[in-house]
Amino acid sequence: MINFRELNSENTEFSKNFTSFLSKRTLVTKEVRNTVGDIISQIRNNGDEALKSLTKKFDNFEAEKFIVSEKEINEILKNFDKSLIKSFEFSFDRLINYQSACFDSLNLGGPKGKITRKFRTIDSVGMYIPGGKASYPSTVLMGSAPAKACDVKQISIASPALNGFLNPMVIAAAKVVGVDKIYKIGGAQAIAALALGTEQISRVEKIIGPGNVYVAEAKKQLFGEVGIDSIAGPSEIVVLADSTSDPETIAWDLMAQSEHDSDASSVLISTSDEITESVKTIISTEVSSLDRSSIIEESINSNGLFIKIKDLSEAKEIINKLAPEHLHIAFDHQDYEYEEDLIAGLILKGRDSANSFSDYVLGPSHILPTNSSSRFSSPLSVEDFLVSYSYISLGKNKDKHFNEYVEHTTRIANAEGLTAHAIAAKKRLES
Repeated sequence: MINFRELNSENTEFSKNFTSFLSKRTLVTKEVRNTVGDIISQIRNNGDEALKSLTKKFDNFEAEKFIVSEKEINEILKNFDKSLIKSFEFSFDRLINYQSACFDSLNLGGPKGKITRKFRTIDSVGMYIPGGKASYPSTVLMGSAPAKACDVKQISIASPALNGFLNPMVIAAAKVVGVDKIYKIGGAQAIAALALGTEQISRVEKIIGPGNVYVAEAKKQLFGEVGIDSIAGPSEIVVLADSTSDPETIAWDLMAQSEHDSDASSVLISTSDEITESVKTIISTEVSSLDRSSIIEESINSNGLFIKIKDLSEAKEIINKLAPEHLHIAFDHQDYEYEEDLIAGLILKGRDSANSFSDYVLGPSHILPTNSSSRFSSPLSVEDFLVSYSYISLGKNKDKHFNEYVEHTTRIANAEGLTAHAIAAKKRLES
């Protein structure tokens, strides 16, 4: 049974209750931090031996080799659904075209000059693909496309193989995109192995992809030794509705988001009591027909929220405090004055802009900032695989400002007590 949590912006307790809802989302327990820290320490000190032990403990199989061989891949794909392969190819074609266009639009040459910046593509990327409560071959496509568009040389995948079996869909998606290595490892230990390297696992420069709280915490603790896309939390959607919105599509969008896992969050903000009640009725009626009904119910009970607002002008502040992963403006007004001021990882507008489309086939990556991090983070894109560096090429007889560089560098360096800096600058005038 679903118990819909509801708030009303006109209630005097609204701000307090809404703040309480927000604060729940970012909690990471000391137990999780300590467990992840111990796993990282084991991988750092004992490499593959620790990885074998942890794989036995968490994924319930004895592993001697973690990399999936070409023979295994071919055996798995021999009888694989050809129509699903076709859909993977359709999706990846859309993704690579979009990401390549984004890459081509960048001014990677930068401003020309003696003092400028240049760009390079990172050499290696490790993608984490969840495989516990659900498996996401689509994330293989979504993570690979921007990396491929930048011509990253080495792309590896790590995904848990529960009881020794890796999901064939992940293998198929990896084959479609041309991943270089597929590893049968999961959890925080997979993140540690990719970040630190072991005898069997090649160390990478950056790790991308979503995962559970242990995966997210491992990325957080290892950031600095390895680059990361973000510290991703559970998936989120906020739907903004008015009296013209369609309760049927809203209800299904909320259930679609909630079926990711029990920690997913689905929020409806509406000016219309009639729309809200219709959405609740549809969810209550239809949820039992779905394969993941128990997960949807738990998700909505634990992390769902229905917010009644008086008019749309109130929505901006609420949405921007949530700063959600996905925001669906579920009406077709072309002159919604606050649209450009809203904060979210992805904004979908109009009845037919289904979040499901963006999860699979539209082009932008579905690897998005969560836990309000869209305030300062962006969706995964080609920029994540590029590194800029400053570039300087001076000559005292070629640059009319050279003497000024020496004068002001010397003055500031001496003021800071860094006399060697000052002398090093003056030496450029002596030869």
